[in-house]
Amino acid sequence: MLTKYDYIETIALELKATTDYNFQYKIGEVLKVYSKYKNWTYEMPNSSGGDDKNDGWIVEEKRFYQIYSPQQLRDSLRKDIQEKFQEDLEKLLKLIYVDNKWNGDINDFIFIVNTMDRNLPHDSTRYFDNEKERLESLYGITFNAKVVNVDYIKDLLEEMEINELQSISARLRVTSIIDYNALSAKFFYEFIDILNEGIQRKFRERIDTESTSYERISSPRKIVINNLEEVSQEIEGIILELNILEDIISTVYQDIDYADKFERIVSYTIKTYETLTNNYSGVELYHKIVENLISYTEFKRSYEYPAKILIVYIFDKCDIFEKEEVS
Repeated sequence: MLTKYDYIETIALELKATTDYNFQYKIGEVLKVYSKYKNWTYEMPNSSGGDDKNDGWIVEEKRFYQIYSPQQLRDSLRKDIQEKFQEDLEKLLKLIYVDNKWNGDINDFIFIVNTMDRNLPHDSTRYFDNEKERLESLYGITFNAKVVNVDYIKDLLEEMEINELQSISARLRVTSIIDYNALSAKFFYEFIDILNEGIQRKFRERIDTESTSYERISSPRKIVINNLEEVSQEIEGIILELNILEDIISTVYQDIDYADKFERIVSYTIKTYETLTNNYSGVELYHKIVENLISYTEFKRSYEYPAKILIVYIFDKCDIFEKEEVS
């Protein structure tokens, strides 16, 4: 089971990998759940009404957010952030204090930048403080302003309970992601037992599969051959971590009972692939194999990713999906 901090890291990684409007939308989903947890009202202006330099605000706190995620980071990131900060804050304050929008007052301005795997650029010239002070003087007001990255969101996530983190994870559709370190031998043995029991009930005899000699080809090429580009990032990510599963499997084969169970599961997965190829192909076939395998488990979502790891393990060994035959 994922811990609170597993969810936090998973959500943070999802946010860092997102750009443009999707980043803005996902940050908004986090802030909605956070505000509800704090008994605050979070509003996100309708973007179709124009660029109001307000990507969302917490009414009771008079806290305004502006969210920025460039498609790629450039050497001029510092300048880009400075220019956007100045432009957005200046226009926001005009809308609040001249046009009297959003109750005509502000306490906090939070400028969230997606720096992906980088830190925020240093502000050695105090650009942001100086700009804030200039605008405070212009309008005769005082307020807080800061530039932050996804680490700010992680701090908010740490304040919440696991139920809220699960809700955010579901909203962002990252509930099936699991920390590879959580794939312990104990967990994998439990997974083998559950699948084996279900398969045994359906097939009492040994499962035979078609056998053909194939040349081992690279998984990236195999992904293309089988039209799996849509899930290529997921498959390639799992392949990079297969050494964890292989270490566990090496211990499985030291136990005759578990070795037999594991072989039965592998044979069943190959047989399932052979049957499903009559009606499905590509990404749909991949998902159908996963769906079929986890149908034997009670808590299906909990075992979805371990099932994918097992399927990709078999895929990488060239036992399922099309590959080049030896001529």
